[in-house]
Amino acid sequence: MEDFSSPFFGIDGATQESAGAPNMTGTPERRLLLAVLERAILDFVGNEPKEIEEAERWLFSELDNPSAGHFSFTWVCEQLDLDPYRIANKIRSMPRRGTRKVAPWYFQKTAANA
Repeated sequence: MEDFSSPFFGIDGATQESAGAPNMTGTPERRLLLAVLERAILDFVGNEPKEIEEAERWLFSELDNPSAGHFSFTWVCEQLDLDPYRIANKIRSMPRRGTRKVAPWYFQKTAANA
């Protein structure tokens, strides 16, 4: 079962509560969508300019276009029962990796799950 409250997903208890409790069923489709979202977040906070730019475009450019289509950020969030605007704001506020190889919040997730 995915832990949506972990710092890795950038969803704290208050956000989860205000966005509504996400559907926690662990179907393969949901896990795939979570992996897509996770990859975009990792790219956005990363240190490769092209990956940052592409992730930023996917994450934020279609927020005001509700008919963006399948596999858009908004659609993925809706399939995961997440509020795309709240999630986008959380992602924007995440610390960037900079020159580090690992995002600063990654080990917090690992330690919390241990």
